[in-house]
Amino acid sequence: MLREALTYPVRGEDAERRLLVGAILAVATGLLARLGVLAVFALLPAVVLAGYALSVVRTTAESPGGTAAVQGAPPAFADFRALAADGARALAVGVGYLLVPAAALAVTVGGAIGGASAAGRPESLGPTVFVFGAGTVVLFLSLAFAYLLPAALTGVARTRRLSGALDRGRLRASAGDAGYFVAWVAALLVGGAAVVLLGSVAALGRLGEVVALAGSFYALVAVARLFGRAISG
Repeated sequence: MLREALTYPVRGEDAERRLLVGAILAVATGLLARLGVLAVFALLPAVVLAGYALSVVRTTAESPGGTAAVQGAPPAFADFRALAADGARALAVGVGYLLVPAAALAVTVGGAIGGASAAGRPESLGPTVFVFGAGTVVLFLSLAFAYLLPAALTGVARTRRLSGALDRGRLRASAGDAGYFVAWVAALLVGGAAVVLLGSVAALGRLGEVVALAGSFYALVAVARLFGRAISG
């Protein structure tokens, strides 16, 4: 599964064009994000990239056994308006699924720290134990939401509606499926390895940052492929 996902981005006759377009969008997103007040323009290429990732999820999930159509090649960059619409949905679902644990973290840990400061006893053991316990709960809550994210994105990809992310039947079936778990762990490993590798490249300087941004598109496609394979057929 890992080998198949890692070779997936370079399949097809127009692989060079796809990788070039994706790399340009990824570099544009990273560079625009660093321009202060103009950073809002980074949302434009970012939304298109998210839409393309969702199209990879859709192509994979709708094919029997997780084998994408057109000889296993990723979809092309064709209708950018449709990609932007898909991307907006994907980002909304991602933010929605991460908002709950983020809010829980802010309320529990932030409240505990604020309470300790107000009491003037930052060295007190009580708040420390509470923060540790609350942080542990939020960690598991975050993992639970992250675990269901591929199933939610697949629902949105197939229905092209945000309500597809709340399909209880799909979410329940995915949570207890061994194949889903394996694909999710594989996606986590690929994403983690990409962060470490590309982070090391980016630390080499300006040119390294550009190369790392371009390479992030490759990693995005591979992870999206694994997300789609989590719920395929």
